[in-house]
Amino acid sequence: MVKVKEWVKNLVTYKPGKPIEYVAKEIGIEAEEIVKLASNENSMGASPAAVAAIRNNIDSIYKYPDGSSYDLINKLAGKYLISSEQIVVGNGSDEIINLIYSAFCEKGDKAIMAFPSFAEYLLIGMAHRSNVVKVPLVDFKIDLAGIKEAIDGNTRIVFLNSPNNPTGTIIEQKELEAFMKAVPDDILVVLDEAYYEYATGKPGFPESVEFIKRFDNLLILRTFSKAYGLAGLRIGYGMGSSEIIDAINKVRQPFNVNRVAQIAAGAALEDTKFISETRTMNETGMNYLKSELKDIGVEYVESYANFLLIDLKTDADSVSDKLLKRGVIVRSMSGYGLKEFVRVTVGNESENRKFVAALKSVMNEV
Repeated sequence: MVKVKEWVKNLVTYKPGKPIEYVAKEIGIEAEEIVKLASNENSMGASPAAVAAIRNNIDSIYKYPDGSSYDLINKLAGKYLISSEQIVVGNGSDEIINLIYSAFCEKGDKAIMAFPSFAEYLLIGMAHRSNVVKVPLVDFKIDLAGIKEAIDGNTRIVFLNSPNNPTGTIIEQKELEAFMKAVPDDILVVLDEAYYEYATGKPGFPESVEFIKRFDNLLILRTFSKAYGLAGLRIGYGMGSSEIIDAINKVRQPFNVNRVAQIAAGAALEDTKFISETRTMNETGMNYLKSELKDIGVEYVESYANFLLIDLKTDADSVSDKLLKRGVIVRSMSGYGLKEFVRVTVGNESENRKFVAALKSVMNEV
């Protein structure tokens, strides 16, 4: 047998949600009857402009992708009014997180994250043999004071997630500014805004690109996987100082983002109508779910994203399994230490109604 490094044996593998086709076979119903509200995907699908761009360029897939993502980066630079040298594109935000560890952390260096938050900060950090410290949330919000206290001479990276996954809470403008002023400028602060398109414009939510013009140690992560509906293409991007981006590019492999993803993302970025419709669908669905949950007597955390963290007051794994048998996939949060919580994506009208009906049925059994 091939010998595996001892420390690799101890790594934890990320557990994604079950695909619809697998669940359909497992419970014996048609895939079309399954509602998946576990991965915060856009129930409207992908941007029509992105789909059209893919179709129009599909014959070019024999060519290598642009290794520098030149066209997409310049579109992003124009949108956010920053230099193209301040942007990096990756195979999803996950790859950029991996590149961050590669560029800025030595073995044993310290990274700090809130908990619960996006699991990849921890899992990728472990793979780089970094010391990842988890600071518990306070009232479901990131404890910035606790994170500041955890910073020491070995700290190299701080991960902030806003809106935070799985709670949907945010770091407000004044909080972010005070935190950035307090953090030593030799520590990289990574602000992950995967759900930016859902939160932008809402009270308190900062337009953080302005902060990278003031703080050279801030890197913002965003993605095309959520609101733009391109999760299957795996494409995200980071924005920060040219020095940070240069360091990341030095450890980035050439052709890391495929040709189709770059084309689709560039078209999606310009499809403002689709994003507006997505936001409207999300707000309508969110209001419906909150109203129904109140009627059922189920509590939830106020969210700026496209999902709700729901307090069932009972075993989340059991409820998730019962919902699964009714053709509704949600995400149990027991693996995050929230044993009585599930996270549910805000879907379209029919998906939301099916979830509510299934939840009412399940809650009557417990």
